[in-house]
Amino acid sequence: MLVKELLKVVNDISLSFSLNGQSELEITGLTNKSTEARKGHLFICHKGSRFDSHDIVPEIIKKGISFLVVERPVQLDFPHVLVSDSRLAEALLAAHFYGYPFNNLITIGVTGTNGKTTSVHLFHHVLNSLGSRGSMLGTVYYDIIGEARFHHDNTTPGAIEILKAMRNTVDRNGTHFAMEVSSHSLAMKRVEGIRFDIAALTNITRDHLDFHQTFEDYTKTKLHIFDLLKDSGIALVSDEYEHLLSKKVKKVVYGISPKSDYKISDIDVQRHGTRFSLHCKYGTFECQINVPGVHNAYNATLVIAGLVELGYDAQSVVEAVKTFEGVDGRFQFIKEGALLGIDIVVDFAHSPDALEKTLVTAKKLASGRIITVFGAGGQADKGKRPMMAEVVCRYSDVSIITTDDPRGEDAEEILSEVEKGVPAGMPYLVIPDRREAIETALTLANRGDMVVVAGRGHEEYQIFSDEKKIPFKDAEEIRKIIMREYEKDKRHV
Repeated sequence: MLVKELLKVVNDISLSFSLNGQSELEITGLTNKSTEARKGHLFICHKGSRFDSHDIVPEIIKKGISFLVVERPVQLDFPHVLVSDSRLAEALLAAHFYGYPFNNLITIGVTGTNGKTTSVHLFHHVLNSLGSRGSMLGTVYYDIIGEARFHHDNTTPGAIEILKAMRNTVDRNGTHFAMEVSSHSLAMKRVEGIRFDIAALTNITRDHLDFHQTFEDYTKTKLHIFDLLKDSGIALVSDEYEHLLSKKVKKVVYGISPKSDYKISDIDVQRHGTRFSLHCKYGTFECQINVPGVHNAYNATLVIAGLVELGYDAQSVVEAVKTFEGVDGRFQFIKEGALLGIDIVVDFAHSPDALEKTLVTAKKLASGRIITVFGAGGQADKGKRPMMAEVVCRYSDVSIITTDDPRGEDAEEILSEVEKGVPAGMPYLVIPDRREAIETALTLANRGDMVVVAGRGHEEYQIFSDEKKIPFKDAEEIRKIIMREYEKDKRHV
C-alpha cells in the first residue's frame, strides 16, 4: 500500500507532513512496537504513561522503516506525518491497511464491568455450534480461527493486532469475530476503526476509576461502543441500563422487566447451572446455561437475543447455549473439594458488584457457611478496596483478606486499605501470603461449607511488580493443598 493512500486516511487529523518525495513508497506493514520495526514498515509513535516512543525515533529509523506517524513535532529529515492523535491514526490506518475486514464478518463487541468474558465465550461457542467459524478475543485467551489459542496481557489489544486478526479470520474463510471491549480500549481508540454488527453492554458498576477518574466518564466511555455500530447494527442492553442509551440505534432490551424485548422469568439457580424461561416475539423458551448465577441468565439472554436478532433460529440458539461448559475461573467448582466434604469455588470477581453477584450465588448453593478469600489488585481503583471488604463481610461467615496482584504497589498498604471496609464486629483474618490464606480457609471449613477464592480466576501468575511475577493459579494451588491433606489423612487412617 502506498504512503499517499495511507495519508488520505488520516487527512482529517493531520497537522503537517514531510514526504521527502516518498509519496509513492510502498508500505508493507504497520507497527507501534520497536521490536517489530523493520524495512518497509510504517511506525506509529505513542506517548504512554511509562514510555514515549517519540524518544527513540533515531533508533527506530535505523531499523529500516519507511515512514513515521508522530503526534508531537520531531526534528528529523525523514518521511513522516504529524497528527493530532496517533492512537486514532493507528485505528484508521489499520482498518484501511487490512481492508476493513469487519465488513466481511459478523462482528460482535461486548463491553461492561462484569460479564464480558462469559458473554463473548458464549457467542463464540454458539456460533461455532451452529456451523460458523471464527475468532474470539478476550481476557482468558484469544482464539484466532481455531488455529492459534493464546493468552494476552490486554483484554482488548491494540488496533493493529485486532484488525490483523480480523484479516486473518477473513482470509481463512472465517465468518464471525467476537471480542471483549474494555473501557481502556474505548478510551484509547483501539476499536475506533471497527464497526460492529452487535454492540452489547452487560452492566456498568464501579471499576477502573484510577483511569477514568469519575464514574460519569467511565459510563460515557462504555456507551461509546454504540457509536461504533454498522448502519444495520444491533445495540443490546439490559433493562436496568436502557435509560442510558439515547442514541438512535436499533435497540434490543433484555431483562426481567415486562417491557423487555427478551423477558427473563422463573430463574432457578442450581449447583450445575441456571434454568430460566425466556419470552420474546418468537415464542417462549426453556433455557439453561451450565454456570450458576442469576447474572448468567442475563449473560445467556444477551447472547440469545443478539443471535436471534441477526436471524438465527431461536430454538437452535437456545439448544446450543445448553452445551456451553463455562469459562475457566468463572464460578468454577474445584471437584477435588469433595475429598474434604466441602465446596470450593474459584471466581474472577474483583469489583464490589462482581463479588456481590458471586457471593449471592454462593449463598443460594451452600448448605453451610461461606468462607471467602479475597484481595485487591494494585495499580487500580483504590476507592473500591474498602467497598469490596464490606460486600464480602456482608455475605460471608468468615472473610480472609490476602494479597492479589500488587503490581508494584506496597502489598501491606493495599491490605490495610481493604481492611478499612470491614464493618465493626465482623469476623475476619488478614493473611498476606495467598497460599497460606487459601490453606487457612480450607482448614477452617467444615463439611457442607463453601470456600470462595475470589479475584484472580484464570490467571496463572501473581504479579508483584514488572520484574517479579511468580507462577500461581488459584485452582491449581487449591488442588495441591487438598491432595496433600488428603494423602496425609490417608496415612493416619
